[in-house]
Amino acid sequence: MKRAIGIFLTLSSLLTYLNVDMLYDPLENKITTTDTNSGVTTATVLYQYPLMYWVICVILIITFILGIYFISSKGKAT
Repeated sequence: MKRAIGIFLTLSSLLTYLNVDMLYDPLENKITTTDTNSGVTTATVLYQYPLMYWVICVILIITFILGIYFISSKGKAT
């Protein structure tokens, strides 16, 4: 029974991660700076994921580790 729950937790966490990765797009932050001496303007684009993406990823990592633990644990020896 533990092994079946472990397989379910592992597979569901992997599939949920793939689903979440497709749904969340990174937010684009564009930073432009101008050098006062030469007048050269440079643009830097940073991509950041929203905080909820990282919260979901942490929960999925914990679920994945718990599933691997259930799969690899042995039953009580009687």
